[in-house]
Amino acid sequence: MKIGFIGLGIMGAPMVRNLLEQEYTVMVNDLNKAAEEKVVGYGATAVGSLREMAEQAEAIITMLPNGAIVKSVLFEGEDALYPHLKAGQYLLDMSSLAPTDSIEINNRLSEKGVIFADAPVSGGEALAITGELSVMMGCDEVHFEKLKEAAAPMAKSIIRVGDVGAGSTVKLANQIIVNTNIAALSEAVVLAKSFNIDLDAMFEAIRNGLAGSSVMEAKFPKMIAEDYTPGGTININYKDLHNVTTTSDQEKITLPLTNMVKEMYKSEIINGNGMNDHSGVIRYIERINGKQG
Repeated sequence: MKIGFIGLGIMGAPMVRNLLEQEYTVMVNDLNKAAEEKVVGYGATAVGSLREMAEQAEAIITMLPNGAIVKSVLFEGEDALYPHLKAGQYLLDMSSLAPTDSIEINNRLSEKGVIFADAPVSGGEALAITGELSVMMGCDEVHFEKLKEAAAPMAKSIIRVGDVGAGSTVKLANQIIVNTNIAALSEAVVLAKSFNIDLDAMFEAIRNGLAGSSVMEAKFPKMIAEDYTPGGTININYKDLHNVTTTSDQEKITLPLTNMVKEMYKSEIINGNGMNDHSGVIRYIERINGKQG
């Protein structure tokens, strides 16, 4: 399968590597030319224009920071994809967008007969590297198997959760669960530190009980080591939570925990910590308790 891939950040670069390891042909594009060079070293081909990508690729994947950038790449400027896309091509957006953005994009692409899926992922950098991401896909059922083929080398689980927009909605639900769990874990660790608890022993004591989770497995060791090198940044997760609260406001749904965690992330961004891993939100809990060195 010949794939075009746009967006070579923390997640995108290892996703491309997994496509290449399954012998897919991959053409790449990113504003960051150093990122392009890195994946060219894996065996990808950098294209000079998005037109070139659209003319050659059977399927195109976008993995970009937000809806505005996805829409810009698709529809805006001299090198936008849209004018060059053809009926029957597949476009998978694996970014994390608001459902309204995904539906808007699908409506425009369907005018040309382009087959679209909103297919956001969960698992962070670690599972992007191993090719074990979870993909929640919104698409027309008749096209699911072909879209799944495009995503398969990057994922352990690919589930169609409904029509276009459903993937983005499920990703918002996923982000509520992940980020409120990280905030709760942060509070637990700050409490334990106040009593000089051995955090490694605490991790072993509770990880296999009801409190245990994938979030704990991924983030507790980072908190113990005070290593906030990003797998998923506070900036990106704040954007996701902003999408959650914007969507909930539109639907007149009250989500008090999500709103509280979003404000915690905002505080960390204001304090210059937006590029930390989202486990670094523990620094907010430490700061308000006077525990931060």
